[in-house]
Amino acid sequence: MFDNPKGLSRSAIGRPLQVFRHRPFLIFWIGACISNTGNWTENAAQSWAVTTQTAGNPHQGLLVEMLQFADFCPVLLLALVAGVISDRVNRKVWLIILQSLACVLGAGLAVAAFLGRATPWVVILFTFLEGIVWALNGPVFLAVVPSLVPRAELDRALALNSVQFNIARLCGPMLAAALIGTIGVAGAFTFNACTFLPLLIALLAAIPTTPAPSRPKKTSFYEDIREGLKFVWTTPGTRRLTIMGVLFMFLAAPLQGLLPVFAQSVLKGGPTLFGLMLSAIGLGSILGTFLLSCIPSYYPRHHLIPLAMCAFAAIGLLFSLSTAPTLSLIILVASGACWLLSLNPSNTANQLLATDANRGRVLSIMLLAQQGGMPLGHLFAGFLTRYMSPPWVLRLMLGALMVVTVVFLFVREPAIDNLPRRKSGKSSLWETFWEAVTAHSHHPANAAEIAVSSEKGDRERP
Repeated sequence: MFDNPKGLSRSAIGRPLQVFRHRPFLIFWIGACISNTGNWTENAAQSWAVTTQTAGNPHQGLLVEMLQFADFCPVLLLALVAGVISDRVNRKVWLIILQSLACVLGAGLAVAAFLGRATPWVVILFTFLEGIVWALNGPVFLAVVPSLVPRAELDRALALNSVQFNIARLCGPMLAAALIGTIGVAGAFTFNACTFLPLLIALLAAIPTTPAPSRPKKTSFYEDIREGLKFVWTTPGTRRLTIMGVLFMFLAAPLQGLLPVFAQSVLKGGPTLFGLMLSAIGLGSILGTFLLSCIPSYYPRHHLIPLAMCAFAAIGLLFSLSTAPTLSLIILVASGACWLLSLNPSNTANQLLATDANRGRVLSIMLLAQQGGMPLGHLFAGFLTRYMSPPWVLRLMLGALMVVTVVFLFVREPAIDNLPRRKSGKSSLWETFWEAVTAHSHHPANAAEIAVSSEKGDRERP
């Protein structure tokens, strides 16, 4: 879609479904979609179980955010190790082992719920154990995608991965609401455990059986981690993506973490409204994928990412002011679209900037920045709920996010698209703003004119 760092031919995300002609990717996509639907069903049921069991408890907000922290905290502890493992092992076998463990844990939580033992702390414990599996799973799950499609179609494959994830995000909470209403949270947990089976079948059928990635020399875990960190920090594009990712996820965390509290306490709803709120974000993310396909091919990621993050912050501030369920759902749809437009281009840029030898480590650092920033944000937001209401927690953190992303929007990093820095001439505030939003200078006609002007200036310079 965008200028790419390896001199690859441009691929139009406007035709993403063509990637499905690669049968292994199609099988993998279907299995992942079914499994992720189960994950989102379980996620919604976990949040609702903790929220309803702590109703009237002055520490309700803290416990709800602790649940989110338990889900993502393992990323902070294991992401770098997970990246090294991904670059060392047979990725197909490792994925099957991890998904089997996740299935066992999902079944264990379902049994606990049927026995009436799914107290808030039991739910938080199982969430933490599942978080360990997902922390180890993240880098290798992303790293296998390039083996399923040609490199020139990687951006479209990643966009479709976002579609399946967000279809699951849309359907999972609605299924959770229906299952909780008829069977209880135990039904939602059981459904999740069953959805791992199609993914395991897909992994066996679709992922090629290849040996572990080749390494020029044997190195220790520490040396591999240090090499990955050095690559990310010394490469300007990955460095900026990492900084933006951790700040965005930290400051954006309460918009999702406090949703059950908003559904129950602010909007006066029940599990159905909460499920609809999560589904609204998922629907917005699906719409965001199609919006992504409408963006002109010349529009670069280093403009799009901070702009989408800034829009997400502004929309989140509107949500904090809403007390009407219908308006809140509409706002959440818009926030889901901006979420997708922020993270999908970031993930694609990281994939293209990485090499085959260090892909697992680069992606693990990306996940550490994104998913590691989120639990810290949940924990901080939970702490703030002791001193202010949930709407004011959102206003404080999303207001800070808006300020940060405006800075990134005006101080951009072209290396995200593997482009050189341009010499900026004097321009008015309005011209600077217009360029930041429209990327006017990157339009093919304008870019050619700027290049000719620059060459002329270089010749005339003494």
